[in-house]
Amino acid sequence: MRFVIITGISGSGKSQALRVFEDLGFYCVDNLPPALLPNLADLGAGETQNIACVVDVRAGTGLDALQPALDELAKREVDTTILFLEASDPVLVNRFKETRRKHPLLLEAGGILPSIQRERELLTDV
Repeated sequence: MRFVIITGISGSGKSQALRVFEDLGFYCVDNLPPALLPNLADLGAGETQNIACVVDVRAGTGLDALQPALDELAKREVDTTILFLEASDPVLVNRFKETRRKHPLLLEAGGILPSIQRERELLTDV
């Protein structure tokens, strides 16, 4: 079983990457709470199913559970790959201007650029 966690900055292409993994035959989950990563891996192991999932700041305070979940996956010897997607601030700002979707931290941070900067801070350890 291959277990891929897709994460990174909002607007960097995580949804597109997830679609590619789906086309490759992976079972895909978007916006999974990080605490559920070990459970998802358990389901895949029983099925020997390759899995890709997106974990990001939409998890809110649940993002704090990411490192413990990664530690648990390592303890269980789950072959885990983390794919962190990134884009420059000008590209991200432009993408959010072109879409109706709002940045997940927009209300908290008070603007698109501050939202992107706050998200970078939250994902520093990843």
